[in-house]
Amino acid sequence: MCGIVGVVGNPEAQQIVLTGLQRLEYRGYDSAGIASLGAEGQLTTRKAVGKLQALLDEVATNPMGPSTIALGHTRWATHGAPSTTNAHPHTGGLGPNTLTVVHNGIIENYQELKSEMASLGAKFLSETDTETIPYVIAASLAHSADTMAQAVHAASKKFRGSFAFVVMKNGENNQLTGTRRGAPLCIGVAENANYFASDPLALAGITSKFIFLEDDDIATISPQGVEVRDATGKPVERPVKTLDLSTDLAGKQGYKHFMLKEIHEQPAVVSSILQAYTTADTLLPTLPMGSLNLAGVTYINIIACGTASYAAMVGKYLIEQYARVPVNVEVASEFRYRNPPYPPGGLFIAVSQSGETADTLAALEHAKAAGQHILVFTNVTTSSMARAAHAVIDLMAGREIAVASTKAFTAMMTTLSLFALQLAAARGLSAKEISTHITALRTLPNHITNQLTNTKPLEDLANHLTAASSMLYLGRGSLAPIAFEGALKIKEIAYIHAEAYASGEMKNGPIALVDKNLPVVNLATSTDGLFEKTVSNLKEVEARQGQVILITDTEGATKLDTHTRDKLTLLTVPTVPAFISPMVFTIPLQILAYLTATAKGTDVDQPRNLAKSVTVE
Repeated sequence: MCGIVGVVGNPEAQQIVLTGLQRLEYRGYDSAGIASLGAEGQLTTRKAVGKLQALLDEVATNPMGPSTIALGHTRWATHGAPSTTNAHPHTGGLGPNTLTVVHNGIIENYQELKSEMASLGAKFLSETDTETIPYVIAASLAHSADTMAQAVHAASKKFRGSFAFVVMKNGENNQLTGTRRGAPLCIGVAENANYFASDPLALAGITSKFIFLEDDDIATISPQGVEVRDATGKPVERPVKTLDLSTDLAGKQGYKHFMLKEIHEQPAVVSSILQAYTTADTLLPTLPMGSLNLAGVTYINIIACGTASYAAMVGKYLIEQYARVPVNVEVASEFRYRNPPYPPGGLFIAVSQSGETADTLAALEHAKAAGQHILVFTNVTTSSMARAAHAVIDLMAGREIAVASTKAFTAMMTTLSLFALQLAAARGLSAKEISTHITALRTLPNHITNQLTNTKPLEDLANHLTAASSMLYLGRGSLAPIAFEGALKIKEIAYIHAEAYASGEMKNGPIALVDKNLPVVNLATSTDGLFEKTVSNLKEVEARQGQVILITDTEGATKLDTHTRDKLTLLTVPTVPAFISPMVFTIPLQILAYLTATAKGTDVDQPRNLAKSVTVE
């Protein structure tokens, strides 16, 4: 959520910031701004609401003048509506110290800090929590700190919440200082210039060397170098990691949207996962488990948010069925607040595309403090969650730019499927049975590819759905989470209200919504023993004149009588083993959401109000 880019020491500072912000557009935002200091230390700021192009136009119309230091931000509104007043950077000061700040996260105690700073003479102009930051730091500079790093260290002790911010002192054009707590912030290292960013992608092509800050680190960058101090204020060395970001700059490669490109990348993603995490000869899973003793696992918590939580639910079905270990799946925003018990031998699994999701990270830290072994499934192995884990499973999906997740979701399900088998093997499931399921997984890339080559039936349905104001999605067994994911996708990008239920729950309330105007998407596979029950549920919809849409496999389609077929819209997927059904049934729902959204003309890659990486609770 939001984007931070800071540059010091480069004469192209402003352009680097603006280009970096463009690369971070996928994270979600509703306003943007940039500030720089001229040769004499004078501050210039430009802000705009809406797409980043509005800021680019503003800078082009009102140039900022030459500078070697600049600070930029894309804002996703929390405190205060999107406006130029509330957009970052924010400037404030006390006495001789005037500071400019960009900030991700939330300062939870900002109201009391506002009152305290107002009593010292602070003049607040915005509705944001961020505006308290420069004043609190300026107060520290005035009363107790000799350097900016010391002032930020002292000020950070007053802030409650999760945050990452970078501060620039007006009149001093040779350094920036930043810190983080629960929100990502890294340093790009180069010769004669250094950089801050909330995501390394912002600096692709500028540098390949990065330092990832730990919570409450204070970092000062200048053209001459980087200094990092830990939470105690002592100098500390953080490792410099070299990242290859070249593939992340590949663009849409001829596709109309990043989402469509990422849907089509799924066969390659699954192939990469299977090549990396299974043996070629014995067909056994080889996920890196570090020191984790799988045979000793007695209970598993899988914690995630949004799309990742639905992948976790698929993982629960497979783990419990094949490894016979009880699994609790819970949304991260609720997990730690009920102070859950952690049984001996328990394993905590966090699933997150970005590895920075604030709610999931907070739950992870809660479990880690309780002594749980931490396993993380993430697409970003340099993320906060990955660094906090005992073992990390790389989703290997590559950079996902579209806000609505597609290839990362499939990667999560595929890797969780392999984990279920690896855990089952450690608990005695035969190699023969495991190899059968891996053989099924290896057919998955072809099944996905075949579905992507014939989307005409989905196009026809999507054009019909543009008139819908509400939809219902139903599924049983391991397809219930896929129904939830399908409903989420149509909400996210087509802006159609949708609810999802386990099919058997439809009669316990949702059936009251069914009428001739309600499309009801039913998912049913012939291979899980639940097909007839699902048909009974769709008959209940049919009896109430609901618009029945059935997605089933080719064998399931043959089981329908003529009367039933005539009453519904039928879409088919390949008949596959139940073990891989969730991944196969996911594809038409992704395509349907995409086609419906494009038919409605919505912003598919950057839907309104959403952020790719939600770094606030």
